[in-house]
Amino acid sequence: MDFRKIEGIFLIVFIALDIFLFFSFRSNLTQVGSRTTSTTTTPTSFVREMQEDNISVNKLSTKRGSGYYLASQPNAALQQNYNRLTDQTVSLDSAQMTLISKLNDPFRVTTKNRNSVFRDWLKTSGNVLFADQYEYVPEVSDTTRAVYAQKVDGQLLMDSHGQLVFQIRNGWVTGYTQTYIDRLLKLQEMDQTKSAQEAVMLLYTYSEIPSNSRILWEKLAYGWLLDAKGSTIYIPVWYVGIENRNTKVVTIKRVNAFTGAVLKSNTNDATSSTTSSP
Repeated sequence: MDFRKIEGIFLIVFIALDIFLFFSFRSNLTQVGSRTTSTTTTPTSFVREMQEDNISVNKLSTKRGSGYYLASQPNAALQQNYNRLTDQTVSLDSAQMTLISKLNDPFRVTTKNRNSVFRDWLKTSGNVLFADQYEYVPEVSDTTRAVYAQKVDGQLLMDSHGQLVFQIRNGWVTGYTQTYIDRLLKLQEMDQTKSAQEAVMLLYTYSEIPSNSRILWEKLAYGWLLDAKGSTIYIPVWYVGIENRNTKVVTIKRVNAFTGAVLKSNTNDATSSTTSSP
């Protein structure tokens, strides 16, 4: 019997259990940056009250999804494979586990052809490591950067630990930064998430949506929750883009898709807290 292998399996199980118990304790003690989720607002009154406050929103989905509590640990996948890249100058930030690339031959993109140009470029071997594991996120991209998020468990990971960001200067793509999550551990059984309608209702109930604004988009993705014992914990999060009609500034709000808690912004988000509306 391979006792070393058995010992390794038990070690992984105990680490996962330790992370989960730690998270459960933290969750029961306090929800950092959140508020209570109980509300008596009904969908009908919610729409009427938003209209009275001059807040516009398209029809919101009532469909609920599902997801997990996930955990990741630091990995060296980018450091171990960067020599496969071609036609670019690469440096590595070991502290942030980030690959920084400067292209030898920048290429041009426009607003209209951006998707197709990037799609073809990413398909070329030697341009980007693990390129097929990232997906374009137009909601948080603009004229100066194109943001791609890593796909995990069938959903995007809106987190700085798993993103690919291209720098664009005057229409020319000059380089990119990349982070990558090698493996994710599921900490519990699948659970149901709240719908887009419920997420927006909660934001409005807790005065997170100002008057004279409009809701541009809602996106369900995995997002950062906390760091515990060398691991990072992720949960399904509703990201909601809200535009101020006067300033055209877009603020991105976050809602815990399991509990409905309104989450504060944090430095681990792949999204920025405010962006300019195109």
